[in-house]
Amino acid sequence: MMTSRERVRAALNHQQPDRTPFAWGFGPTQEMQKVFSSWLSQRGVDWPAFRHAVSDIMGCDPEYIGPPMKPGQPVYVGIWGIDTKNVSYGDGDGAGSYDEFVGHPLAGIEDPADFDNIPWPNADWFDYATMAPQAAQLDPDAQKALCIGGGNPFEIYCWMTGMEEAMMNLLADPELVMAGLDRICSFFEARVARCVKALGDRIDLVFFGDDLGSQEGLLFSRDSYQKVIQPFHRRLTDHARRLLPNAKFLFHSDGAVFDILPDVIDAGIDALEAVQTDAAGMVPELLKEAYGSRLSFHGGIPVQSLLPHGDVPTVRKECRRFCEVFGRGGGYIAAPSHAIQTGTPPENIWAMVETVLGEEVFQKAVDAARKR
Repeated sequence: MMTSRERVRAALNHQQPDRTPFAWGFGPTQEMQKVFSSWLSQRGVDWPAFRHAVSDIMGCDPEYIGPPMKPGQPVYVGIWGIDTKNVSYGDGDGAGSYDEFVGHPLAGIEDPADFDNIPWPNADWFDYATMAPQAAQLDPDAQKALCIGGGNPFEIYCWMTGMEEAMMNLLADPELVMAGLDRICSFFEARVARCVKALGDRIDLVFFGDDLGSQEGLLFSRDSYQKVIQPFHRRLTDHARRLLPNAKFLFHSDGAVFDILPDVIDAGIDALEAVQTDAAGMVPELLKEAYGSRLSFHGGIPVQSLLPHGDVPTVRKECRRFCEVFGRGGGYIAAPSHAIQTGTPPENIWAMVETVLGEEVFQKAVDAARKR
């Protein structure tokens, strides 16, 4: 039997692994984790142990040691000077909250020279010495594929500017957008270099991302992507490939992105992450036929339709279909298409994982995750 690391590497090299690899992707939301953890606990299973046991991929991030964040401020947005407000979205079993962006440090800037006055984050704000011990503690025998973050430059530009203004700038002042992307990419290049210095060839995957699609189509034209955004994706992948020639590069984008995938491939990406199969045109059979020889797929199991609204037999049937279609000849890592939302029946999450892993492998993982 392959190790998880061997299995993931085989799949992303378009070789048929011993079984379809599984990963959590964004995993359950914090609120859904509480629900699923309680459901598992009633069955004598520990959620953190189960989460780790069934996944073929694990992440590793450096510890933040930079300037203090405002109370409750998420580090991943706080370092960019973005203010957030925590907003509740309900009571009862569906209760939860999200961080709404209320401050945009690049809003209103029209001259790239004014970017000099912005306190951009520094890669030295993270402690990379914690990464190797963290990886060794989670996976002492290096059995799992290890993934680090590589950057989401246009998404961060939109966060820092505000979505409406960022989209207007993309058309009216692309040079301004490119100046912002240059600053953001410089940070990620330095951060990835420090991660590689800390972990070396233990890194198997680098995760990039920028949402390019909506539910029905692209967020902007292919021309805008090719001229303004793609050069920075290629810059990041070229930089990472020089440092990690044997690694594979995942790219996250939600939505209907079928038509722009040739450009994503051209930017140096090995696998599309999310694979929102309930978005327009994202038909598994068509994706595999059109791009399967050049692109792998990570995700595909719908968190908007199948997991929250399907019954267990339907979840099993569809998960088998995704594994058969996307995984034919390798090239597939089964995962939820995004974060598993509150209101998803825990039975469906259980069925998803069991179907992908197979009964025997799944049972061994469950046994390993049982509370002692």
